[in-house]
Amino acid sequence: MFMGEYHPVADEKGRVAVPVRLRKAFGDDISMLVLTHGFDRCIMGFRESDWKEFVETRLVPLSQSDPDNRKKVRFLLGGASVCELDRQGRLLLPSYLKDYAGIEKAVAVLGVYDRIEIWSEESYLSYKPAGSCLDEFAGDLGL
Repeated sequence: MFMGEYHPVADEKGRVAVPVRLRKAFGDDISMLVLTHGFDRCIMGFRESDWKEFVETRLVPLSQSDPDNRKKVRFLLGGASVCELDRQGRLLLPSYLKDYAGIEKAVAVLGVYDRIEIWSEESYLSYKPAGSCLDEFAGDLGL
């Protein structure tokens, strides 16, 4: 299980370090992640096994006779890229994903249960909930 919020910086080559705590949560043998378009203009990153399960249980069952489903599947599968971590635990973000997420320098990396999300820090800070939204959420959770 992945969790946490981290703020690394993308280097001039577009590499982003996956924080050590997240790498440990992925497992000692993590050497690559599948990256794809995420929702709300972020990049989603999965272990290969989690990606395979996501595709098989959530995308494959979608009827391909529905044009909207075809668009959704193309968005996620067509945007997917296998990315290797270098010796320092950095991912080289594909330029089309970096552009999609608006990532330049400051980055937010989130552990979100079975995946990570990579955001431009500016986008994430403007998206991050606050105030009454959190009060409502607390109520929904019975807190």
